[in-house]
Amino acid sequence: MELPYRIAAALRDKSKGWAVIALSLLIASVIWLLKNLSSDYVTVLSVEVIAESSLDGRMESSTNQAVIQARCRASGFNIRHLHRMAARKEPRRVRFQAADLHPSRSEDAFYIPASALEKYVQDLYGDNVHLESFISDTVVFRFLPESHKKVPVVPVKSIRFRSQYVEMSPLRVEPDSVTVYGDALQLERISQVRTETIRLSDVASSIQDIIPLDPIPGVRYSPPTVKYTISVSRAVEMTREVEVRIAGVPPGKSVKAYPATVKMTVFAEFPMLSDPFKELDLRVDYADFEASLNGDCIPRLGNPDPRGVIRVHFEPEVVHCVEEVE
Repeated sequence: MELPYRIAAALRDKSKGWAVIALSLLIASVIWLLKNLSSDYVTVLSVEVIAESSLDGRMESSTNQAVIQARCRASGFNIRHLHRMAARKEPRRVRFQAADLHPSRSEDAFYIPASALEKYVQDLYGDNVHLESFISDTVVFRFLPESHKKVPVVPVKSIRFRSQYVEMSPLRVEPDSVTVYGDALQLERISQVRTETIRLSDVASSIQDIIPLDPIPGVRYSPPTVKYTISVSRAVEMTREVEVRIAGVPPGKSVKAYPATVKMTVFAEFPMLSDPFKELDLRVDYADFEASLNGDCIPRLGNPDPRGVIRVHFEPEVVHCVEEVE
């Protein structure tokens, strides 16, 4: 309320009057501008877009730019920013899900309908912009073919378990294979891709997480990450000397294994309800012995899925079998 009085007083002082009037008008204009720019308006916003996606067998970025127009509600600040971008023709890179892009009749062309564009409003126009409606029914992008191949994923791990805890089954990755894109000659030398090292310590429970793939210069992956799963359980560890039996020996023949016993370590579920060694039978099949070149054979469990047993390990892992002549 003091401003009018100051202006009136300044007018009486002719040396200061015009300067104060000019300053007052400038302040009033700034206040008016800020008030108007902070208000919301409904207007047509236009943005040029380069699409990115993980379409199978296609380049990651579209070769064309598409103009996407929509009636939106936004503040004056946001509208001015978007208009300046449009004037400078600065395209936005927006990543679309492959499921939202549909093949068109034109070669290498893919379209996205307005109904699918609704989920990308913030990516297209920024935060605090509210969609009223899209002006275009569909938007078309061109994705050229790219050399690619599908290869398996090999997990790389460095995992330490807490005492009395073990893996219930081998670590799994999903998906177990990915598509690799790049130069055709380089792709010929790639037969698999590895994950970045999964480093875990003091593991005492099952784990699911995401791990990136180890990068190879000059190529890209789709997808670039995989989900790994480790199934972990508490276990009881027991070790005993177990005899190696030769199974399926024809009548009249005699085959013996050296050593005749191996040290077997069993990881059984906790709590242990029965002696797991009662269900374990370590044997070498006579057919394996006959097929071997020098008599070296790998013993196997007669019951491959013993109840309550998580994992079995024995040393040595190879025994030497000899047929004795009577």
